Amino acid sequence: MKAAEDSSLLHVHCGECSAQSLRSSGVGGEVIVWDDPLIEGPAPADVSPTDWLRLRAENLRRFFPTEADAVRAIAGMDERLCRFRAFDEVVLWFDACLFDQIILIRQLHWFAREGLGDCKLSLICIGEFPGFAHFQGLGELNPPDLASLLPLRHEVSDAETALAIQAWAAYRAPDPTGIERLLQDDTSVLPYLGPALRRHLERFPSRRNGLSRLEGEALAAIASGEQCLWAIMRAAAEREYPAFFGDAYLFALLEALTCAPHPLLLEEGLSSFRHMPQRDWPLINARYTLTDDGKAVLDGEADWIALHGHIDRWLGGVHLLGADSPWRWDGERGRLVRSLS
Repeated sequence: MKAAEDSSLLHVHCGECSAQSLRSSGVGGEVIVWDDPLIEGPAPADVSPTDWLRLRAENLRRFFPTEADAVRAIAGMDERLCRFRAFDEVVLWFDACLFDQIILIRQLHWFAREGLGDCKLSLICIGEFPGFAHFQGLGELNPPDLASLLPLRHEVSDAETALAIQAWAAYRAPDPTGIERLLQDDTSVLPYLGPALRRHLERFPSRRNGLSRLEGEALAAIASGEQCLWAIMRAAAEREYPAFFGDAYLFALLEALTCAPHPLLLEEGLSSFRHMPQRDWPLINARYTLTDDGKAVLDGEADWIALHGHIDRWLGGVHLLGADSPWRWDGERGRLVRSLS
């Protein structure tokens, strides 16, 4: 194995915060970011590369001036990744959260399809770090901490790649029960993947009230007295380990519960900014309180989808669309169930 300062290393991160820390660490090589949030928006199988770019760009459109800019940003991620053949070794940096794990299985699938040739593929994937009681991810680490991880990398095994390919196919399938079947097998070769995929299934609407797990946690935080976005995020993150969402993800979730015919939340502090692109909204000013409908849904006395009248949500390759979700998460049994409506 070459020395850590070797410039023939290509480091791949899925967050700019950890990438920038690694650049500042003195570790040699080139650092790139591949951060299309695959836990958001459509990720269906059996679409052409052109349609995939279009679908993913539509999902990220709110963060870019034009759709063309979004397409270029998504395409540019793989263009940078395609340069891996100019390096002796690629080092993938990931942590245990759902966001990272879904990108990890995509990347392992992608490299298997591309073929490594003479390039070595290595992996750093951690779920804890000394000194952190509740480690939430690589973005928490300072440059020396990140540099200390490099000697711990290992070459990606055939077993890891095979599991990732299987998991990526299950994640993109239109039937989510393939994920449940995968979880019945041994997934320990990628130790954080099983818990992450189960967490993904908990994003399906609850059989109890139509809320995803995170929606329920956010409403519970607001019911306990938290009002601003950052406080709600902290409270929800304490219930998540590790948390897979950031401020923009949580904000979009809360907005969906606010801007509806029967809102579950009332919002204050953003009305004067709604003419601006969403990426420019000063999120810290948003404050939320529960409506009567929100209290009823949180208590399981009403169903969010029934109140809203429809659902239109992608979860991987599953498109929940219509008057009800065809799949619900049964928290008591810990499994997906078919909707009875």
